Amino acid sequence: MRRTPFILAALSLVILLPFTSLGEKRTSSREQLVKSISEKVNYLASDELEGRGVGTEGINKAADYIANHFKSIGLKVNSYRGSAFQPFEISTDVRLGKDEDNYLTISGPMPDAPEKIDETELTMGFEFNPLAIGASGTFDAEVVFVGYGIEAPDLEYNEYEGLDVKGKVVIVVRKEPQQANPDSVFDGVKASRHATFQSKVSNAYQKGAAAVVMVNDAGEAARYMSGLKHALSQYSAQLKALTKTFAEIENPTAADIEKHREALKQSANNISDTVSELGGDGDAVLAFDEAGAPSNRKSMPVFFARRASIEPMIQATFGKSLADIEAEVDETMKPVTGALKGWRIKGGASLIQEKASVKNVVGVLEGRGSLKNETVIVGAHYDHLGYGGRGSLAPWTMDIHNGADDNSSGTTGMMEIASLVAKSDAENRRRVVFIAFSAEERGLIGSNYYVNNPLFKLEDTVAMINLDMIGRLTENKLIITGTGTSDVWPQLVEQLNSSHKFEITQQPEGTGPSDHQSFYLKGIPVFNLFTGLHEFYHRPSDDPEIIDFDGMARIVEFGADVVVHLQTTEERPNFKKSEKKRNVANTGGERPYFGSIPDYADNADGLALTGVSANGPADKAGIKPKDIVVGINDYKIGGIEDFDSALRKFKAGDKVKVTIMRNGKKVVVEVTLGEPR
Repeated sequence: MRRTPFILAALSLVILLPFTSLGEKRTSSREQLVKSISEKVNYLASDELEGRGVGTEGINKAADYIANHFKSIGLKVNSYRGSAFQPFEISTDVRLGKDEDNYLTISGPMPDAPEKIDETELTMGFEFNPLAIGASGTFDAEVVFVGYGIEAPDLEYNEYEGLDVKGKVVIVVRKEPQQANPDSVFDGVKASRHATFQSKVSNAYQKGAAAVVMVNDAGEAARYMSGLKHALSQYSAQLKALTKTFAEIENPTAADIEKHREALKQSANNISDTVSELGGDGDAVLAFDEAGAPSNRKSMPVFFARRASIEPMIQATFGKSLADIEAEVDETMKPVTGALKGWRIKGGASLIQEKASVKNVVGVLEGRGSLKNETVIVGAHYDHLGYGGRGSLAPWTMDIHNGADDNSSGTTGMMEIASLVAKSDAENRRRVVFIAFSAEERGLIGSNYYVNNPLFKLEDTVAMINLDMIGRLTENKLIITGTGTSDVWPQLVEQLNSSHKFEITQQPEGTGPSDHQSFYLKGIPVFNLFTGLHEFYHRPSDDPEIIDFDGMARIVEFGADVVVHLQTTEERPNFKKSEKKRNVANTGGERPYFGSIPDYADNADGLALTGVSANGPADKAGIKPKDIVVGINDYKIGGIEDFDSALRKFKAGDKVKVTIMRNGKKVVVEVTLGEPR
């Protein structure tokens, strides 16, 4: 053990002696640091960078900005074919393929001549639409009506009971029974999880259906028409406001007139379209992306069709309408389902997966002396939500989500720590690798890519320090996650904080929704700095105006002390498992505990795992990171939705056969499910 300018630390018994903090030795003033932080946050969170969304030019500008900073302070920025960029590719979204590859045709007996087959080709955009939550594929199969498509054994309601839907097309009705009944077993008048598109599609996939055709429930038309009437009143008010505003301009310019003309045209079009729809029956088909985000499933197309398109099948089979069946189920709570004999549906869906090239930005401060081959990682994600959409808590807008706190603040903090640590003149020190991660918002993809393709050996990586949302220091409270991942962390925090004087909350778990988790799952001690969620999170209002720059400066100084200690202290911190128990109140106690961590970066057909919880059910059964779960008992698993849905059909203590793919081979293990945590 050797004395450092900061801390003496022993692994078995940490003895912390007085030291001079890096903050006390700095030559740059707090005011200069605050100014530098403000400049970086304001640039990274400017409209020019387009919310640093994957696929935008703005995120590339941010990467260049970070790389240039690394270079300016003397870090090595040529680790990847002469550049600072570690490139990789991710799936971003799906779009429809050619119109001719998206079709739906219904065939069945003619009403007046049952011996003859009538074939009806539906019109895309009016009578049907493919949905993004499905997959590409073609089919020509028999048809089964499965009602609302609910399988809820815990509620004694199962619309799949006694039905064989394997290789067949299933017709599914939106929502769930007894929607207006406060005493309904389906969470009263609130929509339960059984009403979601994902749940219905997952149930059909698990049963081996060839395709899903979904239709509106009986009440949707009235709700839709009510929404149109409200929209019409809004558009009318907008038209009046436009006219009034323009009338108040005394001498309108040609530009004013043209702008007013375009606004009137748009308003008139909105009113015309709405009036036209009010003349219909309200049975509108969902748009391609309206049912939710794409899944990883490689099979089973999903469509949305008008009720009128499938009514003939229902009438011919049950002798009653869809509305009659829904009313009957509301009354009796007994499913009305069955094969639609004599009917077939032929169809095809073409969904094209869009990909984007992204990159982590890496700067290296080389080590010296006997410690030079060991590594400390300091990271922060620099991506955000771009123009909103998936992940936004204001999904109705396409305004730029600048992400000043999430995570311009963390990225800036990492860059400023790099500036401070780069001034270190210690002769015996570890290498420090500074990384700005991309695609964190899509599931920690950038950090996961790095740990699976590390620049330096992970076994020589002694710790990872992460900064995520450090811009809103409130009541002097700093949250540090991962303090249970090494025995040295708690005392290190206490000793360092004696000069920084934060009100620190230590959270021991190494898992969590930020990039430190990727390193923890590889057996590396982690340390995540965070100032908490707030009302601006994942909204367009997360702008630089909400940032506490002075608070950020104090956190940067604290973080720099942590990094320099880890860089220079001879004894490396040990690693230990530390994971948070799940709160039953957050899960409703409905899903038994499995103990696995999904790998959102993997596009496998099934649920790829990036890790398993220590001593959890999956771990005890021998399931390993990189395994792909493809089945639980008789349920097929094509992604996280199917996995979650399947588990909810069991209870704690049940033994289930889990089929996994490991290195291209199928393996079946028995897992005893645990109590919800």
